[in-house]
Amino acid sequence: MKKEFDMSDLVENLTSEPEVETGRRVRTGSKAKKQMEHVCTLIESGQMAKVRAIAEREGIALKDIFAAGLNMAISNYEQKNGEIRVKKAKRGNASAVFGMEDEA
Repeated sequence: MKKEFDMSDLVENLTSEPEVETGRRVRTGSKAKKQMEHVCTLIESGQMAKVRAIAEREGIALKDIFAAGLNMAISNYEQKNGEIRVKKAKRGNASAVFGMEDEA
């Protein structure tokens, strides 16, 4: 049985909010309270079909389902192994990296 084409699948992640580029695609805006990152991964087709069915049936965005799953995984890991501490990313200086600091 062939799935009917749904235009919402194609435009699901489009947004009119400004994007900030920092090596990774990060979405920020007036509605976003937390920074969001776009990621790409492979998911087994059967699992993805079930996640889409849940999202449609319950009226939930796919990103919210994945966020809930990741929160559960992180919580379970931290219960077994302690709190995860994330180091702040270092911001590089392109001029210093390429030896151009005296030329500016």
